Amino acid sequence: MSFSNIIQHFRRRILQPRPLPPLSQVLLIQPSPPLLKRSCVNSSSLLLPSSQLTSRFSPKKYIKAFIIFSILFGTSLILYEDSPSRRVNKAVQKGTQPKLNISSDEYYSRPQVLEPLKKIFTPHECSRSCYIIYGNEDIGKSTLIKMASREVGQGVIYVDIPLPFNNYYFGIEFKKAMNIDSLNSDGYKEEWKVALSAFERAAKVYKAKYGRPLVIIYDNVDRLIPRNTDILDILQSSVTESGNKGNYIAVFVCSGYSVTQRMSSRGHWTDIDYFEIGDLTEEESIDYLNQKNIREEEARKIYELVGGYILDLKKAAHDLFSGQSFEDIKKEFKFKVELKFRNARLLPGYGYYEVGRNIINILLSSGELCASELWKSLNHSERDKLMGKNVFKYNPETHKITFRSKSVESYERENSNLFIKKRLFSSHT
Repeated sequence: MSFSNIIQHFRRRILQPRPLPPLSQVLLIQPSPPLLKRSCVNSSSLLLPSSQLTSRFSPKKYIKAFIIFSILFGTSLILYEDSPSRRVNKAVQKGTQPKLNISSDEYYSRPQVLEPLKKIFTPHECSRSCYIIYGNEDIGKSTLIKMASREVGQGVIYVDIPLPFNNYYFGIEFKKAMNIDSLNSDGYKEEWKVALSAFERAAKVYKAKYGRPLVIIYDNVDRLIPRNTDILDILQSSVTESGNKGNYIAVFVCSGYSVTQRMSSRGHWTDIDYFEIGDLTEEESIDYLNQKNIREEEARKIYELVGGYILDLKKAAHDLFSGQSFEDIKKEFKFKVELKFRNARLLPGYGYYEVGRNIINILLSSGELCASELWKSLNHSERDKLMGKNVFKYNPETHKITFRSKSVESYERENSNLFIKKRLFSSHT
């Protein structure tokens, strides 16, 4: 149907005046003369002749009115779609979809880690309100978490804690994750707090609509320690507050001992669940090295030296292809581990040597140490310093201490004469 036919149809069916019913039928009773006079005056515009009514609604005026209406409607729709609340809801529906800053040849797939992560990111009514995902530094935690969150998509918000940290950049990262450019700040309230409040409101709406909690991931929360522990406390407390409980779950990703200790000691430990992203298994390590064109025999020798720490595997493979012998590679890694012990002040003549040699003595004989035994010998500050030197690893689920990596353990066994002595505490649990 042409546009002119549409106009004619509109004028004939809509604008063409029709006979009005008798006034007595409309009012049912005879109105008083004053009321009737006012009615006639007020409705005079409705009783215009057909020719005047038709001319008043000419096609040009109709088109003009239609264009104005379309512009107003379109502008209103754009403003609505661009409103902060709408953009937050769209981010929640789609998920943050964080970018993967890694090339395909650098990525090593770990389905046995990826699948449990996806289950955490698709919570149900009985899920814990808080998860701590932990593991050694530079083993690919962020990459695996981003991959899992992208595959789940809907209902997963990913916030990366910036480095160096400050409130302003944290606010920017938080807003970016929620697809908003600006928020109406409450006076001098930091924007990350305003963004957190907006997320909490969105979580309530999401829970009511879909019947399951929203998910927010805080990656690299170690960057909040030690100067911004108050922010970590607020983020943890928010998810357990009565008004938010059950509306969303918070996932905290970290590498260090300090975060797990801080969070588990704040009275919310019953709401916390843990998941470790560990080093590559022996099978994964051999497969990874085989993909780098390392022969099976050499791959097993490298694994016995450095274990499943992927950066060490990558470094050893590169050195091997560069023409270095295995013995030279072994000497280089031994030197790196010795530097760690020196920085941790664990070598003879250093401040933590006596405590360290007792820890090492137990770990060499039994493989693990109950953390409470170590706490008896060191105060809080000393524990943080020692555990932050990448020599020992703390498992918050078992409350046990082990060697940080296989290369560290190998160094200790080769230099056990420096550390073996009579035990000052036992390894019982």
